[in-house]
Amino acid sequence: MVAKKKFYITTPIYYVNAEAHVGHIYTTIAADVIARWHRLQGEDVFFLTGTDEHGQKIQEIAEKNNLKPKEFVDKISTSFKQLFQAYNISNDFFIRTTDKKHEESVKKILQRLYDSGHIYKGHYEAYYCIGCEQYLNEADLVEGKCILHNRVPELRKEEAYLFKLSQFQDKLLKVIGSGEYCILPERKRKEILTFIQTGLKDISISRQKKQVSWGVELPFDKNHTCFVWVDAFWNYLTGLEMNHNFKKFWPVDVQLMAGDILRVHATIWPALLLATKNKLPKKLFVHGYFTFDGRKMSKTLGNVVNPMELVKKYSVDAVRYYLFRDIPFGEDGDFSETALKARYNGELANDLGNLVSRVLSLAEKNFNGKIKKHPIDKKLSAKLDLKKISKHMENLELHLALQEIMGFVRNCNKHVNDEKLWEKKGKDLGLHLYSLLEAIRISALLLQPFIPESTGKINKQLSIQLGSLKDCKFGLVKSYSVKKEGILFQKVDDEKHSHQQIDYFSIEPQLKKQGINVCMALIKNVPIANKNNKIEELKKEVAKKILEGNINNDNVLDGYREFYRKVGLDCLPAADNLVNLVKKNKGFPNINNVVDCYNAVSAETGLSFGAHDADRVDGGLRFKTANGSERFVPLGERLPVKINEEEYAFMDDKEILCRMDIKQCDKTKITKNTKNIILYAQGNRNVKDGYLKDAVVKVCETLKEIYGCEYSILKEV
Repeated sequence: MVAKKKFYITTPIYYVNAEAHVGHIYTTIAADVIARWHRLQGEDVFFLTGTDEHGQKIQEIAEKNNLKPKEFVDKISTSFKQLFQAYNISNDFFIRTTDKKHEESVKKILQRLYDSGHIYKGHYEAYYCIGCEQYLNEADLVEGKCILHNRVPELRKEEAYLFKLSQFQDKLLKVIGSGEYCILPERKRKEILTFIQTGLKDISISRQKKQVSWGVELPFDKNHTCFVWVDAFWNYLTGLEMNHNFKKFWPVDVQLMAGDILRVHATIWPALLLATKNKLPKKLFVHGYFTFDGRKMSKTLGNVVNPMELVKKYSVDAVRYYLFRDIPFGEDGDFSETALKARYNGELANDLGNLVSRVLSLAEKNFNGKIKKHPIDKKLSAKLDLKKISKHMENLELHLALQEIMGFVRNCNKHVNDEKLWEKKGKDLGLHLYSLLEAIRISALLLQPFIPESTGKINKQLSIQLGSLKDCKFGLVKSYSVKKEGILFQKVDDEKHSHQQIDYFSIEPQLKKQGINVCMALIKNVPIANKNNKIEELKKEVAKKILEGNINNDNVLDGYREFYRKVGLDCLPAADNLVNLVKKNKGFPNINNVVDCYNAVSAETGLSFGAHDADRVDGGLRFKTANGSERFVPLGERLPVKINEEEYAFMDDKEILCRMDIKQCDKTKITKNTKNIILYAQGNRNVKDGYLKDAVVKVCETLKEIYGCEYSILKEV
């Protein structure tokens, strides 16, 4: 019998100076997703997480709260366990550094290091940040302060036991440079190599007990306690030893962590392993930070998102899905409840939930839920690229794997619409429904690591068990007996922004005769952000075409120029200005994700675009000739300006929203608080309606793919 392939994954153990924030649950869910994926592959998985409970900071906080350190850490560690349980974390063991077996193992390891001459007694002088529980170099400081905690570190010189880290500099450069000790993403590997090349110094591994009593006592000197980091590192080994699994699972396959602990994990940790003749971890993956209002989320700074509150407000799977659909794994991301709602409503509720509901309803209505095996619709099954999904998961590109899976789900919905299944009957309908039920089964299997609770509900409605990745083949189920059970994902409403229903707009006949044509869309739940990687790629792609001379929109632009001359305006069309700006600056300006997106499409198509905050629109939308009495306050200004009678304007019931296609009003400008957007492209007599619609849809589909937002094309009446 062939032994199962093993897979061992760890999170960092979390420091219990305060209760968990969303950054902690992010790392843990990531590990959970990866662990579940490897279990689906039939591997023997060990997933370790836990809490780091020693050190000066814990001692001081406990004293402030009139608690003994052990009482304090027991309380916080319990809150972490409860949080992980709430988020369906499937860890195999939860380790605490106050576990007696861990402490005993650490003492034995320290004694080995001391006996082998890797630890010696001396004095250590360096800047020490209590917030980081780390020594810092002057290069780590900004204006003399720790960049993470905005505080001046202490310059300490004290008796200490030191670890001969400097002796491992060349070896670390070799194993990291060769990839034997793999650090990802690549930029992080380069960052560490640069740091090591500046020179490694021996580091303190102890504090005098009279200063820090809350720690593991050194076995060779009872007047010193072990420095918290050196104690904590060994959890990755002791967690296995305590479960009698060290020989089976070491070395660790993947270690996940954020960038603030990379340096110690890429220098001190592997050096300690080399000193004790232990194998190095296979892969160390560094994910990005969350920001909130543009700053790193930190308990110390007090700008955290409480993950338990998110569970109460949304479903667990909504949060799990959003964290890995919205933020490229390995990069920084800004946490946004607006984006969470958009992903949940747009992709889980509208795409996945709607697909399950439609297909199961058709099965129950037409076949009492009993669907026999039929030949597979190859056009549908061909839309699933399992190799691509597996490759993304192997590379820890969790966001791209989700993107690919949800793209398949959207194709399934498209299949329902294109085939008009509600009009079909009998064998023809049964054939389509069987292929779609197989597609839902496979989609649920692939999504299980991300949204286990919801996929469990799907499987229950399909009357099937979970299965493994080997079951991601069409035609495996001989027959289905489905039973629909309520709404899979109940949509979340935005109470603060319950905008009026906007369904249509009108264009004055006189303007239509002059060639003014417009395509308009309402986009709901768009998070406004400074940048987005996919939109940056789109901008670069269009900028490259412009700089290489591969864009020619003269016919479209001439239509605008002709109209401007008729009304006595001396100005360039919007796309002309954009193209000139790109040529001058070798790229597009950065405004916000929505404007940047339509600017790229505007420059590519030559069309004039506009966008307005839909929640600030008063009444109906229309394009009309101005009579000269209308109120118009231009963007960025406070006082109204005069509008010429012969001009046309885009208006609501109260005021002008845009002067022709060239100047927007201030009232409906896009801000960081904007949730819902009116987007439009305005053409001229040289522009066909289909060209306009294609451009608007491109912007809307790009925003939908990135953020999961809903959109609808408004009717012209």
